[in-house]
Amino acid sequence: MHRLIPTLLVILAGPAVRAAEPPTPLLPVPSPQQLRWQRAEMTMFLHFGVNTFTDREWGDGKESPDVFHPSDLDCRQWVRQARAAGFGMMILTAKHHDGFCLWPSRYTDHSVRSSKWQNGQGDVVRQFVDACREGQMLAAFYLSPWDRHEPSYGDSPRYNQHFVNQLTELLTTYGPFAEVWFDGACGEGPNGKRQEYDWPSYYGTIRKLEPTALIAICGPDVRWVGNESGVARPGESSVRDADAHQGSDARGKVWYPAECDVSIRPGWFYHSSQDDKVKSVEHLLDIYFKSVGRNSVLLLNVPPNRAGQISKFDVQRLTEFRAALDEIFKTDLCAGRPAHGSNIRGNDPRFAAANVTDGNLDTYWATDDGVTTGSVEIELEAAQPINVINVQEYIPLGERVRRYHVEAKTAGQWRTVASGTIIGHRNLLRIPAVTAQALRLVIDEAAACPAICSFGAYQSELAAPAGSGSLAAHQPAEASNVHGGGTVFGADKAVVDDPETRWATADEVRQCWLEVDLRQPQTLDRITIAELEPRITKFQIEYRLTLDEAWKTAMSGDKAGRPNESFNATTGGQP
Repeated sequence: MHRLIPTLLVILAGPAVRAAEPPTPLLPVPSPQQLRWQRAEMTMFLHFGVNTFTDREWGDGKESPDVFHPSDLDCRQWVRQARAAGFGMMILTAKHHDGFCLWPSRYTDHSVRSSKWQNGQGDVVRQFVDACREGQMLAAFYLSPWDRHEPSYGDSPRYNQHFVNQLTELLTTYGPFAEVWFDGACGEGPNGKRQEYDWPSYYGTIRKLEPTALIAICGPDVRWVGNESGVARPGESSVRDADAHQGSDARGKVWYPAECDVSIRPGWFYHSSQDDKVKSVEHLLDIYFKSVGRNSVLLLNVPPNRAGQISKFDVQRLTEFRAALDEIFKTDLCAGRPAHGSNIRGNDPRFAAANVTDGNLDTYWATDDGVTTGSVEIELEAAQPINVINVQEYIPLGERVRRYHVEAKTAGQWRTVASGTIIGHRNLLRIPAVTAQALRLVIDEAAACPAICSFGAYQSELAAPAGSGSLAAHQPAEASNVHGGGTVFGADKAVVDDPETRWATADEVRQCWLEVDLRQPQTLDRITIAELEPRITKFQIEYRLTLDEAWKTAMSGDKAGRPNESFNATTGGQP
């Protein structure tokens, strides 16, 4: 006997819940290579060549190849130090302005092939790229377009072919490379004519042979920030108007992020006389916050010495620098804490506010389309002191935020403690220490719904701003003349807040000017002039409030004389 057991199937129907679509990218956006480069945040530059042994910054191409003779070349040591300090890429000066090649080029006699070093069998580029691959470090090279040795320089078509030949030689013999770095240094050749570089041909060669390599500075993928002090502007954007670097047909906006180059020493090449002038940890930290912390990549030059190794003085400073960064960022007070968003895209957990505290740059908080203002609030574990704020956008969707501020809840009251404009990959905001129970990131304006992947807070005495507090520090500077010894004497060296650097003119120049843009009207109560040695016999200080105004004299004198001479200013303005 079989018993029938009745069953009842109940089907409940209701409105289907659809997952929200990710936000539409706000063009332009970074390429995968640009994204990797920006997230690495720090690149190491290695200036090494005949200048290392002649004690010069710019060689003239007449050096004997025999002067190049490192006694104990160790490219693995370079890579070990770079990795330990947190660098993601290394760039070697394969050829500087003197034309000496660190590889045995078939196209010149001015190379390691002609040196007695390793009986003419040495190859620095080979040892460098092998060490990078062994140490899992991205390798890149700088190839100077200006070549003061090459006889064809100035005969533009001939030299351009010569340069393409050398590019091809490097890319096909030693690749793959992650980046090729150019500057625009240019001069006259033996024929008295100024060389005209064929940039499209150079770019085309790289795109053909190394299509994933970034082309930097005088190139379409990465731009120079505009100074050699390692400092970006507040609100530095990766979005720029297309220019000649992107090609004659380029139009509209392009993704063109900034790189901040600076040397750990006063010079770019190693000089033993500068062993006691390596930048302090405080100075390097200040540079870090003003480059990486301003949506840019830091390119720090660390020049190998005559042995062919990074000197013990630089190694010590790199070690201290890394330790200081680790100390500052070891504890994110927002990590894993509860977060509430004023709007969640489609109420989809994939775009929840909690994504800003999960430590993953590939998850993000986003709002609904059309919602271009909003906030994320984070409750801290307890009231805690804070003096560094970190904010990061999910840049694969573009730069979206135009204006934001950060509030801290102290003693039950909310107050603004920081503000900014462009966020991009990363903004680091140093603030006066505040004890907060909660933090709130407020998006005041955005070009599209915001996409924030990180919002954090830290506390460390090491993060306190360094420097003199000068209103001119790290501001744009121009000069009527710069010494021919190289960019180490550029106008920006007068305002980098480093007593070991200086602006200098050519030896024969007796009258000159230095102009500093304070970027907004300022009230000045003191002006300081520091000379390496007393030389000025007459000067005047002028100012203007707008670029359209005529210059007005604030004060004048018959000497500046003693180092750190100070003068009381009677008028405020924008010099």
